[in-house]
Amino acid sequence: MQETKYVTYIRVSTKKQGESGLGLQSQQTYLDHFYTGKNVIAEFTENVSGKDISNRPKLQQALALCKKEKAVLVVAKIDRLSRNTEQALWIYSELDGRLESCDIPNLDKFTLTLFMAIADRERELISLRTANALAEKTKRLGEWRKASTPFINKTANSLAVAVNKKKARANENNKRAAALIQLHRQQNKSWKDIALELNNAGFRASRGGAFQAVQVQRIYNRLINA
Repeated sequence: MQETKYVTYIRVSTKKQGESGLGLQSQQTYLDHFYTGKNVIAEFTENVSGKDISNRPKLQQALALCKKEKAVLVVAKIDRLSRNTEQALWIYSELDGRLESCDIPNLDKFTLTLFMAIADRERELISLRTANALAEKTKRLGEWRKASTPFINKTANSLAVAVNKKKARANENNKRAAALIQLHRQQNKSWKDIALELNNAGFRASRGGAFQAVQVQRIYNRLINA
């Protein structure tokens, strides 16, 4: 029987690096405790906001490697993967359920949905507390800072979510293609061979056509110069 392969992923937020229980070292400690001695084939670490998974290149590389090697993606805490239910379930589906988190034993689709729903609810409550705090400060000090209409009528969060979803759909194909390009280039494949890999995997260039070697090279150059 073939030994299970694992890929670990750690994310720290640029604004919350020191947050208790979410720092890089804390996550690494969890992973070391539960996965030392197991067949971990790659480790990815990212310092970026968790709002939009399409803007996390290391995560995209980790997903591409998991799909290629039929490996299990492992995180220390599920909210380091995402705090959005739809995004987390999309990742779970993309990996055919090959997702594990140290804080959720025996993770399946039901428990993932439950934990993510709780995280979604907490994010909503934080937004309400922030809005109420601003309103109270305005009462005490007068017009401290004029809020926009969406913020006042509490539609700002839903508008932001809609914009992020639209952006994610537009960028998702390019982000995943870029991650695969970087992964194949690290394996010393030629631009022509990488273009063939992308086309065989169903990816399409920005205008809908097949990838050519020159397009692959251009995307890779943008990645390393970013």
